[in-house]
Amino acid sequence: MSGPPRITGGELTATAGEQLSLTCRASGGHPAARLTWLNGTRSFSSTSDSAGSGKTLDLFLPRLTKWDNGANFTCLADQGFPQLARTKASSRILRVKYPPVVQVPSPSVHVREGEPASLSCMVDSNPKADVTWRKVGGGLPELAVPRDHLLLLPKVSPRDGGPYQCEADNGVRPAGLGTVTLQVYYPPVIEDTLDSEVTMLHGQDDLSIECFAAGNPKPHIRWRRKDTSLYWDNPLRFHRVRYDVQGTYQCVAASDGFREVTRDVYVDVVGRPSIQGGLTTLTVAAGSNARLHCEILADPIPATVTWTWQTKDGAESVVMATDLGVIITEEPTDDGIASSLVVEDVGISEEGTYVCQAANMFGEARREIRLEVTDSNDSLVVISVSMATLVLGIVGAIIVCVAVKKKWLCRERKPDTSTLSSTRSMPPVPKSVKRLGHGTNDSGVEDLELQELDGTLKPRPPPRAGKEWTSVGLSYTALAHSNTLPPYSTVERHKPDGEDIRSRGRIPEEDIMDDAIMDDTEYIPDDPPAPPPKDKKRRWTRRAPPGDMTVPSSLHEAENALNEIQADSI
Repeated sequence: MSGPPRITGGELTATAGEQLSLTCRASGGHPAARLTWLNGTRSFSSTSDSAGSGKTLDLFLPRLTKWDNGANFTCLADQGFPQLARTKASSRILRVKYPPVVQVPSPSVHVREGEPASLSCMVDSNPKADVTWRKVGGGLPELAVPRDHLLLLPKVSPRDGGPYQCEADNGVRPAGLGTVTLQVYYPPVIEDTLDSEVTMLHGQDDLSIECFAAGNPKPHIRWRRKDTSLYWDNPLRFHRVRYDVQGTYQCVAASDGFREVTRDVYVDVVGRPSIQGGLTTLTVAAGSNARLHCEILADPIPATVTWTWQTKDGAESVVMATDLGVIITEEPTDDGIASSLVVEDVGISEEGTYVCQAANMFGEARREIRLEVTDSNDSLVVISVSMATLVLGIVGAIIVCVAVKKKWLCRERKPDTSTLSSTRSMPPVPKSVKRLGHGTNDSGVEDLELQELDGTLKPRPPPRAGKEWTSVGLSYTALAHSNTLPPYSTVERHKPDGEDIRSRGRIPEEDIMDDAIMDDTEYIPDDPPAPPPKDKKRRWTRRAPPGDMTVPSSLHEAENALNEIQADSI
């Protein structure tokens, strides 16, 4: 070929979203060159057509993107004989314009009041875009310095907080937009809408004071009485206005990371007088002084306090400070006035009802105190009896303490062991075990063998006569006293605890049934052993083992055997 292939198309800068068509044409040379499109080092699939003496190959891109900007498209022409003709190539670099794309590294920026802040956004565009900053809902702060994709705030204030937008524009639509939110932390600030003094009328119901405060983070608002640690929620509510609620209250606003702030509000209660509670009946001894006290709360404070006296007969008179034997004093208090009436050397004639009365522009209030006078002798008797009772109580307490210390009282009692044997203690028997044939607690018969059952020593039943020789067991012909025997029998001493020695052999059914009836216990009888067979002359015969048919030679031999059995049993 006389030269490299020639590329047509793509000479001008394209815009993202448009189409692009490139044509590669090779001329001359024999054999004809084979054409190939490359995007960098990657080949494209394309369609080739022959045109006259040359060769052409088209490349079509249906939609350009920003990623096609700067792409290098190369057309290769190869005749197939690299030793004779080198491969020749031509290239075309695309220029694609695309709209700005804005990215925000930090969508939210947090700073404290008075500190600097920096807002930034990243812009990708072709050609380069112009960046503009603005605050949503207002203008930029006075000290703000925009520098391309940066916005610098050297010293932020609470009003600088809010969303900011970064807008980028390069002429290719649409324009890019990014948002950054600035969070400014600042301490709580109580609004000025809260008055420093609030006036309330005494006796009103359901009044409240509300406090508003701003801050970031949002402050928690509470109320407390000044110089106390008792808090109430906001708003501060008064269900019933009384004079005792008058005072200074503080609105307290607190946020995390900052010190709490307060604002004082003085609550002034005005209204008709209110007389504090006290004694309604005063009892004094004749000849002594009677003091009647009356404390009035009011705003405004009453000019004077009036005392009146109502006798038992219903007569009423005003008590004056100039009366003989009467002293009236008035002293101001923090919230009102206190008045005292002293009647000197009272007698029965001064008994009655004394009324304390005060009034101001809102109304009046009164309080009655009944005065009762007792004889002085009665008082002395009461005092003497009280003193005597106190002295006797003290003396009694001293005597009790001495007796306890000397061990005259609360003496320890040693356990009585006289009923127990000094030689050996009784073996323990489970309370749940009841031995057959040992009698009951109320049998009234002493036994030669005693045992402990249910915490008591129980005798055995008396022997029974007239039994067959096969039912002969342990029996005794006469009663005996327990003090002549050891604590328990030799046989029982050698057996396991709780085991009945009679259980090793057969127990006559008659004994078992009789004992069961005496003990009031349920008993299931066993079948008694079968007696030896008798012949026609009612003589006992002894069965021999198989093969041995030997029998006693005479009745004397049977009787001797019976006597031996009885002797062994006894």
